[in-house]
Amino acid sequence: MIDLDNMKTYIGVITASVGLVVGGYQAADKFGLIQRQILKWSPEHFSVSDGPAHGMFAVTVARHKLRDDCEVTSFRVQVRDADNFVHPATSSASTFSGPATDTVDTFAYRISIDADHHGRVVPGEATLLALIKYQCPEGEVLVQYPDHQNLRFNIEEHQG
Repeated sequence: MIDLDNMKTYIGVITASVGLVVGGYQAADKFGLIQRQILKWSPEHFSVSDGPAHGMFAVTVARHKLRDDCEVTSFRVQVRDADNFVHPATSSASTFSGPATDTVDTFAYRISIDADHHGRVVPGEATLLALIKYQCPEGEVLVQYPDHQNLRFNIEEHQG
């Protein structure tokens, strides 16, 4: 024989537990305690051209954009030279946009090392660094380029 009073108690406990879990998740998401990825890099599609410190470098990067609810508020690029000194650079692209998609989005831009650093850049293998600031519903989110071989390039010796 089924004890209906005990069954009601069990159902009430289970219902309250599920409500607590769902409500807790929604509250954590609303207050930014749960970080949802904005994008996923596809570094196998990345490339940076070689050249002299005073020249322009062609950059290609690729991402899989996962969210549409975040806005880029700043984009900063830097170059780490062969002796690990970091130099500011200027990008031809200030922000990137586009919808979230199931496919990889590849895009290109150019960078130049800031002129007041040209004489201080050590030739050899360099690395492109980037920091992107997003404003999302949960607050500010910082995203960096991945550490990947395809973001390495050669800064050539200055001739003359």
